[in-house]
Amino acid sequence: MNSRLVRVSPLNQPPIDRVWQDALMTLGLRLQRTDAAYASSDGAGTLSIGSVETLDADDSLAQLVLHELCHALVQGEDNWARADWGLDNTSDRDCAREQACLRLQAHLADSVGLRAQMVPTTEWREYYERLPEQPLHEAAADDAPDACALAQAGAARALLPTMAPVLTRALTITAALVQPAATEVPERHPLGFRLGAQGQRCGTCAWAYQGGRGTAVHRCRQASEKDNVAADRRIDPAYPACERWEAPVACDTCGACCREAYHVVSVAMRDPVVWKQPALIVRQGHRFSVLRDGGRCAALTGNTGESPQPFACRIYDDRPQTCRDFALGGANCLVARRRVGLSR
Repeated sequence: MNSRLVRVSPLNQPPIDRVWQDALMTLGLRLQRTDAAYASSDGAGTLSIGSVETLDADDSLAQLVLHELCHALVQGEDNWARADWGLDNTSDRDCAREQACLRLQAHLADSVGLRAQMVPTTEWREYYERLPEQPLHEAAADDAPDACALAQAGAARALLPTMAPVLTRALTITAALVQPAATEVPERHPLGFRLGAQGQRCGTCAWAYQGGRGTAVHRCRQASEKDNVAADRRIDPAYPACERWEAPVACDTCGACCREAYHVVSVAMRDPVVWKQPALIVRQGHRFSVLRDGGRCAALTGNTGESPQPFACRIYDDRPQTCRDFALGGANCLVARRRVGLSR
């Protein structure tokens, strides 16, 4: 007995599903999984996509969501509040618009090397798979006359400020998550850096944190709009790692803050370390600081000689308030690591 080989879509991954669910939420759309429809929009903000049980193995939520968004872009703003974006799904009336949607879908997927993975699984698959290298401009003999023009108009709408960041983020993360299935991988991280450690994410990086004014959001200490750590840019923990990705900092293998990164550790006159560790305190007039030894804090031990040992502080329990306030993985930590060559 012959059996049909079913190809499982490489986009069929829960993390990728979440990326496209987040994209819809950002655009103000609700996702509903249903066994009553393959893919449709009610015109009131809900996008219905077939449930996992009703879809084939080579279907994927990512492709279906992108396809529907491409329909919306081709149809234009005037149709966004209409069911199924104003399309007629019962006849061939909108054949040109379906072709334009698929051309736009191939164009957007090409930007991250995902055209083959974003293939539709309906009767339009053959049309999609024979699209030319320049899907927005190279018409085929059997194309509707205005298919390319409609696709070009959709591509222009994809560049709108409300749409472009959402699509770029979703496509970029998806491409990173399907490596090495994608034939091409984007060279840039969403924040502009080159991509880095394969398999890692922004959320696992030493320099990712939650903060900012108002509600805390995920940010990156390596990326600043003003080139300083006080203006850290927002990230998504699911972003693929960039070239500056680092594993969480471990003090015993770093010691940057106690080494040559800083020239002095100021101590308040009333700090207990002044009378608990007097041999390590330097007084200059009314100013107190911790003794330095060869450019390093004199209390720092380890990692010297032919057999390096972990760094440690021999007065850790009595360390000054300046040291207690120094946050592991914080802005000053990053500065210290940069100064001793441990971070970029």
